[in-house]
Amino acid sequence: MTPEGTGSEALAPAPRDKKLNASAVRRYLVENPGIVLDDAELGQQLVEAANANLGDNVYDMQGAVMHRMRRRLRAVEVEREEIIDAATENMVSMNSIHDAVLTMLEAPTFSEFIDIVGARFGKLLAVDSIRLCLESELAEEETPKPEGNTLMAIHPGDVDRFFHGMSWGVTLREAEPETMHIHTDQRITSEALVRLDFGEGTRPGVLVFGALDSDRFHDEQGGELLVFLGGAISRVMRRWLDGAGMAA
Repeated sequence: MTPEGTGSEALAPAPRDKKLNASAVRRYLVENPGIVLDDAELGQQLVEAANANLGDNVYDMQGAVMHRMRRRLRAVEVEREEIIDAATENMVSMNSIHDAVLTMLEAPTFSEFIDIVGARFGKLLAVDSIRLCLESELAEEETPKPEGNTLMAIHPGDVDRFFHGMSWGVTLREAEPETMHIHTDQRITSEALVRLDFGEGTRPGVLVFGALDSDRFHDEQGGELLVFLGGAISRVMRRWLDGAGMAA
């Protein structure tokens, strides 16, 4: 209540908006033509209404051209939105890979490096299973337990077999029976394999990611970021593998 008021203002009914008549609507549109020109749906309705009055034996070329142009414009807008979404997703993935590499570089020992890969990469890269596999003559024949360690020995030649002879450093696909035993969760439906090269005189390795989501990894995705991650991991591991004498 103001000093000059009586306190009854709060009880007064709120003013009601006046209904717009045709004249007021016309005047408003004349003063603000952008409302019609910038609204594709409204413009289309106006064109269709005008065409309805032309008769069945008249074809409006202008309306047809405008309709085709609107269709093409919408197609361009959809393509632009898809490009923006793809660029945004790629930026998120790139940031995740960079964070994973920076986190990995913090490891002062090999065991802590393995712990970081197993415990923190999953969250950073949004995957449900991670195995770091190294070819070794000491690989066991029995299937590893799902809750086993991140580091796993595989038989010589397994890396090439997993990649089906492909030389590209990454493969993204549906989970395959021959690699299913590697995953820490047997419900995995899609997987990413990243080849690891530790230099001349050493056996290769493979970093295996698994996801419960069947659309997480597929062959239409680009794998350049994972190639970068594989190169970074290979270089970081090389100093420990050289010291441990894990040459072929």
